[in-house]
Amino acid sequence: MTQYIQNVASNVCGDLPPTIPVNIDCSLCAIGFPQAGGMIGVTFYGPICPPATTPSPSFWLGFEEKTAQFKCINPGQDNEPNPNVWVAESLFGGISGGSCANQYKLRAVLTALNTTQISVSVTIYVLVPGTGGNVWAVYSTWSETLTETPSLDTTPYRGRAFSSPTYKAITVNQNGGKGDPVSFARINVGLISMRVGCGSTGNAVPDTCGFWDGSQWLTCLRGFVKSTNNTLIRDFTQFGFNTATCGTTDSCGCDTITLTGTAPPTGTCTFNSPAFAATYGLLGLPGGIEAVGVVQQVQHAPGVQGIDIIVKQIGNGVIYICTNDNGAGWIVSAANVAKAQSPVILTATRANFQVWLYALNFPNDQILPVECYTPPAEGTMPVFVDEPEPEVVAPPVIQQQQSPVIQRVTLPCLHLGEAIQGSNRAGCGSCSKYKCAIHGECRKIDYSLEVKQCLTCEDYIAK
Repeated sequence: MTQYIQNVASNVCGDLPPTIPVNIDCSLCAIGFPQAGGMIGVTFYGPICPPATTPSPSFWLGFEEKTAQFKCINPGQDNEPNPNVWVAESLFGGISGGSCANQYKLRAVLTALNTTQISVSVTIYVLVPGTGGNVWAVYSTWSETLTETPSLDTTPYRGRAFSSPTYKAITVNQNGGKGDPVSFARINVGLISMRVGCGSTGNAVPDTCGFWDGSQWLTCLRGFVKSTNNTLIRDFTQFGFNTATCGTTDSCGCDTITLTGTAPPTGTCTFNSPAFAATYGLLGLPGGIEAVGVVQQVQHAPGVQGIDIIVKQIGNGVIYICTNDNGAGWIVSAANVAKAQSPVILTATRANFQVWLYALNFPNDQILPVECYTPPAEGTMPVFVDEPEPEVVAPPVIQQQQSPVIQRVTLPCLHLGEAIQGSNRAGCGSCSKYKCAIHGECRKIDYSLEVKQCLTCEDYIAK
C-alpha cells in the first residue's frame, strides 16, 4: 500500500445527521475548520494624556495582558451547547491599596461568525463586600467583532490570530475604591486548528493501530466525552499518537497487545511495557476473542475526568469501545456507527456519559491530495498591513503587533535550532521537536509535556 508521508487533517465540520449532537461542532465550525483550542488576552489602559495620542498603561489593573483559555460552554441540564460558542474565565489581581478592591474575574464569550470573523464579549467582575459576604459585581463589559489577522499560511489548518482594530473605549464601575481611570482595553485571540486522522508516525495510511471498517482504514481517533445530561463532562481527548519516549511511561496511544497468559493476564506490546498489556489485554470482549497469541490493535487516550477509554479491534473484526469510570470496572460495547463516511463517527453510551470518536477514512479522495497538508513555513510571522496613524485619533489606531500568547505560537524562539527528523507527530500532536540551546529539545506546543514547550517556557525570547 502506498504511504503518503504528510500531515493529515480532515474537515470534520461537514454535514452531520440531525441525530448527532453538536460535539465536534463545539469546535467553532462556522470559522471554516474545527478548532482544537484557543486563548484570549486582554490588556487595559488608562486615559490618553496629551501630547501623547495613545493611552497610557493602566497602573490600577496592571500592565500585563490578562489571559484565559477558551473551552466549550456548558449550557446546563438537557441542553446542547451552541456549536459555535466558547467561553474563557480567569482571575487576576489589581493593585492593592487600603479598602480598595483588588481581585477581578475575566469572563469572555467567543462566537464564530464566519470564516474570517469572531465576536467576543468580555465582562470584568470585581469582588466587593455584600450582604452575607463578598460578591462579584460587574466592573466593565463590552463586545467587539474581530477580523482575522492575515497570515502567510492561508490553508484552513492554520493557526488563527485576531486583535482589536483600535483601543476600545470602555467605562468602569469603580466598585470597592478608585484607581487611575481605566479607559481603554485591547483584545487578542489565538486559535489552534484541530487535527483528525493521522498515523502515529504521520502517515496517511494505518500503521500499528489502524482499524479496518470493511472498506477503509481508521486511525488517530479524536475523542469527545459528554455527560448524558450535559452537565458534568464535556471534553476532547486524542487517541493513537506516540511520543518519542511514551514507552517508558506506558503512554503510547497507538499500540498492539499480544497476550501470553490470561490468569492473570500477561502479554507484550509493540511500544508499551508488559504492564500495559496486563492492564488492557483482557477487558471482556465477547466471544473470548482476547485470546493468547492473538494480536489486538488498540488506540488509547488520556482519560477524561477519571474515565479511562481504550478502543480495540482484533483480526479486522468489530471495533469495541471499552470504558472504566473512575475504577468502577470495564464496560465493553461494540462501537455504534453514527456516521460511516469521512469523518467516520463511532459512539458508545453508558449510564452517565457518552463517548464520541471521530476518524478519517483512508484512502479518500477528499483528503488526497487536498487534505494532506504540510505547513508552507512553520512558525512564520503573519503578514500585517501597516497603516499611518491619523492626526486626530478618536479612537487611536493600534500599532499592529502580536500578543505574547499568539507570538509564542507564531514566532520561533531565539534558542530554537533545527527540527529533529522523524519527530513530527502529524495531526495527532502539534509539530516537530526542535533542538534547543537552553533545554536540549523542545516543541513549540506540547500539551503532553514530554519536553519543554515554547507556549509556556520561561526562557522564550522571540527571534
